[in-house]
Amino acid sequence: MLLNIKAKPSSLFVADETLEAEEGAEPAGDVDFPWHCKAGLHSNIQLVKDEFCKERGLKPFKISLTGKPCTGKSHFSKQLAAHYNVPHIFTE
Repeated sequence: MLLNIKAKPSSLFVADETLEAEEGAEPAGDVDFPWHCKAGLHSNIQLVKDEFCKERGLKPFKISLTGKPCTGKSHFSKQLAAHYNVPHIFTE
């Protein structure tokens, strides 16, 4: 089953003034509540990420692989870094 969805981002998430408002939708400026990211999600993504991590108690972690020479430490650390999309820091 295939589903072809043509979606446009809401003006609440994108600060671009050229987006056309959907019919019957209330303009973003008329909303009466305190804004956290009034400039749009894309310009405040670091703030949103920090709040997300704080509320869920997420903290960065480090993995250190040690072992004897030629046991595959570099190989598996590169695979871990690629799989989790994190930086691979190594010494030679």
